[in-house]
Amino acid sequence: MELIREKVIISRKAQESIKGIFEYVKEESSLSAAQKVRSGIISKCRSLKDFSGYSTERYLEELKGDYKSVTIWDYVVIFSVHEKEIRVLNVIHTSRHPENRSNI
Repeated sequence: MELIREKVIISRKAQESIKGIFEYVKEESSLSAAQKVRSGIISKCRSLKDFSGYSTERYLEELKGDYKSVTIWDYVVIFSVHEKEIRVLNVIHTSRHPENRSNI
């Protein structure tokens, strides 16, 4: 059984990514769709507190640390696992080149 972390910290970079995703969806679709996407991503980030073995982020395996990822719709949430917290590092679109995932 995995530990339940006390908190989830969403980094400034991840916050900026979520804001960018919101703006893009709002322009390409609608305000309500953008709000739904933003809400879903933030909800997924918050649910990481009850971490239960998401996959290792294979594009970050060579870096020191325990990097994981989880997908929601067309977005990948990249995070690191620590003893008492989860740190969300970035949120990127799945179509972006894998090398962009290392931009954490």
